[in-house]
Amino acid sequence: MASPAEFIGKRVGRYTVLSHLASGGMAELFIARQEAVGGFEKDLVLKMLQERYATNPRVLQMFLDEARLAAKLNHQNIVHMYDVDRVDGIHYIAMEYIHGETITDIVRKSIADGGFLPLEHAVQVVADTAAGLEYAHERRDAEGRPARIVHRDVSPSNILVTYEGITKIVDFGIAKVQDQIREESGMRPGKVSYMSPEQVKGEVADHRADIYSLGIILYEITVGRRLWRGPPEQVLRRIVEEQVPPPTYVRRGYPHALELIIMKALEKRPQNRQQSAAELQHELLEFMEEAGLKSGPRRLARYMKDLFGVDTTASPAAGAANGITAAVTPEQSEEQEDLDFDRRAPLMMRVEPRTDDDADWDSGPAHLSAPAAANAKREAKAAPRPGVPRQPSGPIAVPSHNVAAAADPGRPTPAALVSAAPSGAHAVAAPAADAGLPIATKPAGGSAMRWVVLAVFLAVGVVAFLATR
Repeated sequence: MASPAEFIGKRVGRYTVLSHLASGGMAELFIARQEAVGGFEKDLVLKMLQERYATNPRVLQMFLDEARLAAKLNHQNIVHMYDVDRVDGIHYIAMEYIHGETITDIVRKSIADGGFLPLEHAVQVVADTAAGLEYAHERRDAEGRPARIVHRDVSPSNILVTYEGITKIVDFGIAKVQDQIREESGMRPGKVSYMSPEQVKGEVADHRADIYSLGIILYEITVGRRLWRGPPEQVLRRIVEEQVPPPTYVRRGYPHALELIIMKALEKRPQNRQQSAAELQHELLEFMEEAGLKSGPRRLARYMKDLFGVDTTASPAAGAANGITAAVTPEQSEEQEDLDFDRRAPLMMRVEPRTDDDADWDSGPAHLSAPAAANAKREAKAAPRPGVPRQPSGPIAVPSHNVAAAADPGRPTPAALVSAAPSGAHAVAAPAADAGLPIATKPAGGSAMRWVVLAVFLAVGVVAFLATR
């Protein structure tokens, strides 16, 4: 393949290349225009497979699978595929141009501006993603048989939000029909930090693997902490062996109703998770309604425009020149697409010990407005915390036995979670290696009062003893 600059202004099939958008690990991305009679014009993205991979059967098959599978999907939350062809030895896919940003870029920009993605928008984006995944999971072929499509690479860089407030799932490049999944030895499709336990173990992954990956994203963008981070082999081991610390172990003011949803999505055993993406979507929308959270395309679009300061009337070619992303992001390394909360998080995102269960919620990523926080807190007091009984004060108590854990060994036990916590009451920014999620322990609130009461009892006892002499 010629250099990307040599394609500018030339025709590739039915399309005129306008500008080079990005270079990926296996493909080059261009903004192109399709023109037809009557002044018809349509701007789109051309994804051209690099020449060095065109003779690699596995890579070529993944490239064509992306086009074949995505062409069957017609949903507002999935990028639209228009065409696939081979011209002069160049394989390309023509797909929808999306004027928007990835979750990775949204989180990074919001943190750089000293804020964070508001809770209502974070939950809305994940709920919309679940809607798109449900459509793909339930897709049937012409004979009415389930197609059993699994994305298997649900990650922050593969979810975009447009400046119109619409969430889009992109890059079905490693998605496969479930019955055809036969991986080569040692090959694990997907980004390591967002894999499900069954993917890591090389087992057949069904649609519930996508639910687990989406649960990780929801955890990270609402808690403000990476869940699985470190060297790839260490991350793979941790996904299988370690339990997920509940969000309230990291952020004391985290909404308990949302925590229950996340912990269910992150169950090690697929049968213990939500059994469909639609179920996850319903639970998230129900949480938003009960907590009084309001989002949606109009509000999300306004947030995006305010955050990035983008002129939404600009043409795609002009947008590319100004650094605006499109529907398909280039293949990135884990390092490049890292939601690096620890290095970028401002002081307001640091996790400090709490001394009062009813302390202000308005700090950090999981932020609720005052009325919504009041409603959610009243419901949270009546809701059980996953795995650990709530304490009015003092450090977290770990029961010597746990009936639920004994009934289901796959569930996280308090002992396993607390044993992973670092020493000390403060859990601030984790080191770059991030051996594990920091867990904030609760200080011994009310200890001074206990000493006063004890002193009074001792004084009364001494006076009574002297009175009897």
